[in-house]
Amino acid sequence: MRVLSLFGLVVFTCFAVPDLNAQDLDVTAVVEKHAAFTSQSTKDTRRDLLDALSAYEGDPTVETVQAYLALMMNDTAEAEYSEMRETALATAAHLEPVSDILPRQYIEAKYVAAVSYFNDRQNQDAILEIAHVEGFTRHFVDDTGEHPDWADELKWKADAWGMAMEAYFESSRERYPDRAEVNAILNTYGSLEQAARIGASKNQPEYALPHCPGEMIQRPKMRYPSGKALRGKFGAVILGLEFDSEGNVINPTVLASVPVEEFDEKSLRVVGKWRYKPDQPDQVGVTCRLERTDVVQPLVFEIR
Repeated sequence: MRVLSLFGLVVFTCFAVPDLNAQDLDVTAVVEKHAAFTSQSTKDTRRDLLDALSAYEGDPTVETVQAYLALMMNDTAEAEYSEMRETALATAAHLEPVSDILPRQYIEAKYVAAVSYFNDRQNQDAILEIAHVEGFTRHFVDDTGEHPDWADELKWKADAWGMAMEAYFESSRERYPDRAEVNAILNTYGSLEQAARIGASKNQPEYALPHCPGEMIQRPKMRYPSGKALRGKFGAVILGLEFDSEGNVINPTVLASVPVEEFDEKSLRVVGKWRYKPDQPDQVGVTCRLERTDVVQPLVFEIR
């Protein structure tokens, strides 16, 4: 049985850090070791920079934050899961006091820590850690009161990873946190209704009629792809769908796909042939509509 060996990586962005140099703190050693690590990334320069950061006891500064993020970017690119876990945890801990200033970098570190934990140890607690990422990103709004695109993207990735992890433990017949435990974590960040209201702040077309009650006709059925390339692999894909006035699926897009995009082509091809069947066809266009733009379809691929 193969573990999920790779994952969809978030993009670590360059940024301006406001108000982090409020104190005159000595970051000389960090700056020096960061420069050496940037010049030549080796095990030794990495360890030297980690040691310098560990020895630093002051508040986060531009220099220390940039050094932590550089380490995490390096370890993520190298895909050494134990090292990724180490630096991601250290980065998240360092950024926690300024998570209101740098929310994206903080939660990306939490995301990397959770996913690398699963890939390195296949530890069930990774499901709980990724639930915190999903809860945070579901409800995050910026200073303008908007739900930014990066939070939306990371929310879908965290949700997909949670499903993929559960599929792995289900297939290997191992115990893992149940849905009640995961939901308890999600609820600490706010209710599903609150999250839905936040998501509704995105530009959505306005319709005069409500959406018709009915069901998705899932034909052809989604099956695990054949072929050696995917044999034994696990994954989860979350698709965004639209329905046209006939209830046909149009414009399917991938919101998240983990661990990599290997299941995307199959998902888009099959789901693109599905259609929505109303319970009362004679009411379409009279009391309800079939058009819709906000449909989310999760898919899990596993071998039982």
